[in-house]
Amino acid sequence: MSRRRKKENKTNKEVIAFVSIAITLIIVIGISATRGSTNPLSKIILDTTSSISRGLNKAFSTLEENVVGIINYRKNLQVIESMRSENQELKQKIIEIDLRRSELESLSNLKRSLNYVEDSYEKKYISASVVSKNDGNWYNSFTISAGRKDGVKNNSIVISGDGLVGIIYEVSNNYSKAISIINNKSAVSFEVLRKPEYTGVLSQNISLDSDEKFEEGHIKGYLFDEEYEVVAGDIIITSGIGLYPKGIPIGQVDKVIEDRNSLLKYISVKPYANFKNLDKVLVVPPRVLE
Repeated sequence: MSRRRKKENKTNKEVIAFVSIAITLIIVIGISATRGSTNPLSKIILDTTSSISRGLNKAFSTLEENVVGIINYRKNLQVIESMRSENQELKQKIIEIDLRRSELESLSNLKRSLNYVEDSYEKKYISASVVSKNDGNWYNSFTISAGRKDGVKNNSIVISGDGLVGIIYEVSNNYSKAISIINNKSAVSFEVLRKPEYTGVLSQNISLDSDEKFEEGHIKGYLFDEEYEVVAGDIIITSGIGLYPKGIPIGQVDKVIEDRNSLLKYISVKPYANFKNLDKVLVVPPRVLE
């Protein structure tokens, strides 16, 4: 306890001595400055205090700059964060606009395809989305988001914005199943747009004696008369015979094959509908056959 007191007394004495010296120096400086004295001691003291003052001013100036820098840095961070948030919102809006535009383009394409359908069907169409498909790369069969409650019936015709897609074969209350025209179970009567009298049938079930290979995703077909002068590039449409209404675009002839053994002329047709990526479709009521 006594040691602590001695130590505290010693510290207090040192502080008092330091303060006394400082006060004395200040008084000396003041008197010298008043009298205009050039005392060497006064000069040394003045120089020393001036250097200390300059050092302190510089230190305070640097400190002030650092504080201002920190404040500005925080403000900049807030601005950057705000800009980042706005940028994210703009990106989201752009995505929404693109989706809306894509949706409008799909609907526009679908409506365009109605131009090829007979007038009696035009006002009875049902729009739907493809919600599932068979295994594999191609849409041989698929399910759409419209069913009995929407007016879909068996044998309703499915079209896309590009052309004929297929036919409905099973209907539930909310969904329907369809097979596409590239399915082996499908058969479509067609005519050549350039020469409507050139008619035939498209079906993947056709077998040829020829070694000619058909490209995957293309549709096989044959003409009713081997004398029909069909050429690559001819446009194929539905003929109106059978379940499909007349005039729906199917695709373009990309190859003509003459089979001497069967005395038939075969064709390969590249369909207009994209059977690797079906999304929006229209369902047209089934044709009533008398």
